[in-house]
Amino acid sequence: MVTRAHLVLYKQYTALTVLMLMALAAASAPAAAKTPGKTYCFLGYCHRVLTLSETQAEVGKTAHLAASNYDDCTRDRFNPCGLTSSGAVFHADRADNAASPIYPDGTIILVRHPKTQKTAVLRVNSAGPYHGKRLLDVSKAAAEVLGFKRQGVATLEVRILQAPDKAESSYRKNRVYPAVPGYLGAFASLDDAGQRYATLTATPIEVAAIYPQTTAAAPQPQQSIASNGMEQTWLAKAVTFKPGRLEAKLNQRTSAKLSHLQQKANRRKPVRLG
Repeated sequence: MVTRAHLVLYKQYTALTVLMLMALAAASAPAAAKTPGKTYCFLGYCHRVLTLSETQAEVGKTAHLAASNYDDCTRDRFNPCGLTSSGAVFHADRADNAASPIYPDGTIILVRHPKTQKTAVLRVNSAGPYHGKRLLDVSKAAAEVLGFKRQGVATLEVRILQAPDKAESSYRKNRVYPAVPGYLGAFASLDDAGQRYATLTATPIEVAAIYPQTTAAAPQPQQSIASNGMEQTWLAKAVTFKPGRLEAKLNQRTSAKLSHLQQKANRRKPVRLG
């Protein structure tokens, strides 16, 4: 005898099977570009991607978006394997990339978790999520540094720092975007975090414009980021010279030669005058 409970279980099983088949189909399908201004639908959810001019108009404005996080496709069944909608490779282990159904690929955003005050700079390089009211899907590493990996979802403060140009928002297979800082640290407000990012990426003239009265005390662009015991050496690595094996060997030989000459000079008898 078929009971009501059997019917409920059958419906749930059927829905889960459909979801799995759609996920498998998406995984086997080639990467699809995300075109600014177009609307995309998946699993009954539709979102329109901002145009480049609309994205530019939103630069500096703060939005509160429902966000989730996703992992590598080998561990996340809802993340299809393959390239992202921008053509870049998804890096779940890096706290510098995210997906969004409304922001064009290439958009650089500043995100802050109000409950933890943790902040990061991310680049949007893929589409999704298409689930409920979520409009941002950050990498697993980004969710971990922001402090909501275990919860899975959170409402984040989001501010566009830089809108992409046409080339950056277009699909290009195996593309590599310029690096962004990723985790910045904990800040009392999004404005403070934005000011910190500005000093890291600005020229001395731009820093003076940000800190007109206290330029000397302003954070220097070449400093590494240190907040709450976490060290981020994104910019420091770019400006710190590390000698290679040849330079190290030459320095060692020079030091040995100088030491030998000093010892030889010490052994000489002093010359008496008169």
